[in-house]
Amino acid sequence: MVQRGLSTGARAYIAAVAVLALLAGANLLVSNHRSAVAPVTFLAVAGLGMVAHAFPIHALRHQAYQVTLPFIIIAAALFSAPQLILFLVLIHVAEQLRVRRPLYIQGFNLCDYLLSAALAAIFFQRAAALMPATTLSSIEAAMAAGCTFIVLNRVILMGVLWTARGLSPARSGLFQPELLAADLVIVWISGPMLVLTTQAGPWMLLVTAGPLCLARPALAALVAQRDRSVREVRANAA
Repeated sequence: MVQRGLSTGARAYIAAVAVLALLAGANLLVSNHRSAVAPVTFLAVAGLGMVAHAFPIHALRHQAYQVTLPFIIIAAALFSAPQLILFLVLIHVAEQLRVRRPLYIQGFNLCDYLLSAALAAIFFQRAAALMPATTLSSIEAAMAAGCTFIVLNRVILMGVLWTARGLSPARSGLFQPELLAADLVIVWISGPMLVLTTQAGPWMLLVTAGPLCLARPALAALVAQRDRSVREVRANAA
């Protein structure tokens, strides 16, 4: 569902992303032959991911930030294709139930995440295949997948903010160094989370997800600081 006020360019961009997301999902189902993880592992990852995604940090310029990334990386690394797609749907349903975004925005976000997670899964598999099967290689592959997700997710968001809101890449703030650094810290957390979950079981998520409770307020503070700077610039220019 696309809002009537969107420009033709924005509508075309959103439609293109939706088509690419459908193709990415179909490719996952055809090419990803990984076996499904145990139901308890899926429920643990999906449940915590839903909680993390349902509490976004809102910012100016129609943006929101979450600390869901480690759970997405674990899902991309371990889940079968149907489980990964279901996981992405569930975290967005959880956010929608709490935040109530316009459906066209939530639909676009889901397509964005599906594209980004599909490419992250490919990067994880390729990175893991190029290195010996060790704990360190799993962490490095997780970091490669996380960085892939961040970059593609931000690029896709940059496009929709530019076409739909008229925000240039510089004005959108999506590649602000402080926010990218925060995302990289969260990616760093995801490696040990993946390894410990794989080796010790899904309940290790309850322990390893602890740093995210600190990462979220730190990210909120960075977003608030950026928004204050934007308001000051607007006030001075008025």
